[in-house]
Amino acid sequence: MLITTNRTIPQETRTYLKDFENKLTAHISKIQQHQEYSHLNCEKSCTLAEAPDDKLPYKNSYNDCVGLSRSQAVRKIIEDFFEKQKSSLEDNIPSGLQLCTSFVFSEGRVPPAEKEEKPSDEESIATFTPEKPRYSFDQVYLPDTVKNEIEEALNLLRYQKLIYQQWGFSQVDPIPKSVLNFYGPPGTGKTMCAHAVAHSMGRPLLALNYSEIESKYVGEAPKNLTKAFATAKETNSVIFFDEADSFLGKRIENVTQGAEQALNSLRSQMLILLEEFSGIVLFATNLVTNFDKAFESRILKHIKFELPDENARMHIIEKKLPAQIPFAKPYTFEDLRCISQAGEGFSGREIKSAILETLLSKATKEGEQATFSIEDFATRFRMKKEEKERLLEEERKRKEQKILNALRRKDDETQSDSEEVTDKEENTSEQTSDSELESNQETEDTQTLGQVSSEHLPEAE
Repeated sequence: MLITTNRTIPQETRTYLKDFENKLTAHISKIQQHQEYSHLNCEKSCTLAEAPDDKLPYKNSYNDCVGLSRSQAVRKIIEDFFEKQKSSLEDNIPSGLQLCTSFVFSEGRVPPAEKEEKPSDEESIATFTPEKPRYSFDQVYLPDTVKNEIEEALNLLRYQKLIYQQWGFSQVDPIPKSVLNFYGPPGTGKTMCAHAVAHSMGRPLLALNYSEIESKYVGEAPKNLTKAFATAKETNSVIFFDEADSFLGKRIENVTQGAEQALNSLRSQMLILLEEFSGIVLFATNLVTNFDKAFESRILKHIKFELPDENARMHIIEKKLPAQIPFAKPYTFEDLRCISQAGEGFSGREIKSAILETLLSKATKEGEQATFSIEDFATRFRMKKEEKERLLEEERKRKEQKILNALRRKDDETQSDSEEVTDKEENTSEQTSDSELESNQETEDTQTLGQVSSEHLPEAE
């Protein structure tokens, strides 16, 4: 999913868009399973972009397929899918933004029978390359409690062989745990810390996310995951799964789509591989409550990363201000406090972003002749904070509107049901009235007939 807006997109919205894109991919795959469309290739790209408030929450564009009439039928199916998702998109996409999806149709050159053949491993299985850690613990500011938790966990991993094998603790705990889960809000240093852990252990880092494991071929994602673990074992790498909520979520019980079955298979494969892997695995997640309980037995420690307080922000700001910045005069401890207070509620990532924006603004306006004051940074931090508060307020209103829309839909359904019941009662009442009228009319007719008959009978002699 490409995001072209400069606005900060809430994690909840990012998760929704990722799930929506997965649903759309599964829907297109389902269309292509039909024999009449199996020859039709369809490539898509999704972008979240700025748009006027009066626009639909989504906009679709299609290529012109000369002589490809079947694409029109598929286009109609796709439009119906978006129409059904319209309420959900309105509830989850912030106002002023629009999900723009481009579809490109082409006639497949491969016959359907060959297209359905299983791809070779070389074509379908991804390749993974470990990297040298980019950060050490000297570059990461952590609260003492978090630092102590990580150090304790790393010591257990360092001396695992001694404790479990030489000292016999494997008799008590046959399967040692070597998985750490870093959880907390985005931008709080989880990824930097993963690099620092690998650096501390003297190992390469194999950093992965869900999109790198996911495959366009159904059933290939578990193979990609297996290949990733095999690569880590061969290279003695620390594995780091960023945004790992998709891997660790609860397995779906009532499976209705192939995509859901594929996700369940991937999560089951993750459990098996964690059981067999003796190396170090790190997860970064936003929430710890969404875990499948089966993963708990594999995790050594959950370590919480929180937004930095005022003192922590001061330390982070100091680390993020390069010594080469040409300040008009040296800054003081109180100057750092001034910036920190202006950035109340900021994550480490937001602090870095605000500093970079300050440098860019000065470079654009003054070039190499620029000099800086603490107020330059404090002003930018205040601007970022106002923007953040505005976005949070928009998000709050969006959630309120989402609840109101749901309540309105429920009221409409209730009213519709009530009207239906009323109509049925009225119809029943009308039918009853008609029956009574007919019955009364029959009685009157009978009485009249009786009177007429009596008048024409001969008088008794």
